[in-house]
Order: sequence, then C-alpha cells, then structure tokens
Amino acid sequence: MPETQTDSLNDEDIKVRASAIIAMGKTGDKEAGEYLIQTLENKSEVEWLRGCAAIALGRLSGEEVISPLINALQDDSNTVLRAVISALGDAGCVLAIPHLKEILEDGSKEELHPLTVTILGLLGGHNITPTLLRALESSNNQVRVRAAIALRELRTEKAVLPFIGLMKDGDECLRGIAASSLGLTGDKRAVEVLIKALDDNAESVRGIAASSLGCLGDSRVVLILEKALEDKSNLVRKQAAAALSKLRRGKNQT
Repeated sequence: MPETQTDSLNDEDIKVRASAIIAMGKTGDKEAGEYLIQTLENKSEVEWLRGCAAIALGRLSGEEVISPLINALQDDSNTVLRAVISALGDAGCVLAIPHLKEILEDGSKEELHPLTVTILGLLGGHNITPTLLRALESSNNQVRVRAAIALRELRTEKAVLPFIGLMKDGDECLRGIAASSLGLTGDKRAVEVLIKALDDNAESVRGIAASSLGCLGDSRVVLILEKALEDKSNLVRKQAAAALSKLRRGKNQT
C-alpha cells in the first residue's frame, strides 16, 4: 500500500482511519482486500472500523471477498452485522440469501430484521416473494414496511391480495405503500378498495389512491375522481386531476 495510505490507517484519529478503510473499497486492489478481511475478522479492533471494512469489501469486486463476508454473519456485534448485511447487498451476493433468511427467522436478532428484509428483496428477486409475504405478518412494523416496499418493487401478482388486505391496516405508511403498489400492478381487483381509500382519514393515502386509480385505466372511476376534485386536501385534488388527465389521454389513444 502507498505510504500515505498506511499512515492514514495508523492514524490516532478513528475518523481518519475509517475514511482510509472506506476508500480502500474503491481501489479494487488485492492487497487492500486482504487488509480489509483481516480488519473485519479482528475482533479486538473497534466495531465501527470492522463495519467500515465490511462496507469496503462489499464495494470490491472478486469472489475472494464473498466468503469472509458470509462468515462474518456469525459475528456477535450488531454494528458489524449491519455493515456486513449491507455489504452483501452492495456486492449482489445471492449466495448470502439462505444465511440472511436465518437471521430473519432468529428472534434474538430482531434489530437486524428490517435491514435484512430490504437486502433480501434486493438480492432475491421474485424467488424471495414468499419470504417477503411472510414478513408482512411480522409483529415488527419496520419489517412490515420494508417488506411492503420490497414487494412493491417486484410488482408481483402474488402480492395483490395481501396489498388489498393492507388497505385496512392501522398504519398510514403501510396503507400508502399498498395503495401505490396496487396502482403499479395494473390489477383491476384493486379498483374497489382504492375507491374506498378516497375516504381514508389520511390525505397522503387518499392522494396515492387517486393516483393509482388513474394508473389502472378503468373508465368507471372517472366520476369518482371528479368528486375527489372537491377534497379538502390540495394534495388529493392535484392527484385526482392528474389521474383524470391520464385516464382521458388513455381513452383518446384507444
């Protein structure tokens, strides 16, 4: 390693050392990878710096960094584990999926579950749909929100009925995610529940429901959206107007 880099790695200021470690992830250098692996595996090192080493490893290319990262999922430090889970996502490591599922099923690691769900959604594609659907039933609301977001990105038909169910959930954020997801699926089964959502107590949900109705292309909702133009919320009125415009453009093109 260059002498200036070595000096930074030995600096007394932990922030300087952390910056130097993170920078090593941009080099693609084999020697840098070896140093990062040693730092990650050194349990006498500061947890934060070990986490920085994991993040840097995730940014390096090469199969040699994958095994050390997967092995680090057995670490006792949640600080390190969070960094390792994120790094595996950055590395696009599908080999980590079974190990991440184990973390998600481990009740003693609940603090890590929201991040784990996000990375599983990123890595697993449609194959991870059953896991994400189960996560929607978690007692941890952050897990449910992350699972809903991941499912929204997949736009899978298998999530349509669960999202319809979420439209009755007590959490405003989840109702909003469900409403936007139903619009993206293009599934006409969502029309009735989205119409009902125009009466939701939360203006954000009403606005998203109006927008999603415009995406579904069902001419039956025109009169209902016109009524939404009288909503007390400026946000809802704007979304309803945009939805109506989209529906009318679609009608003119057919």
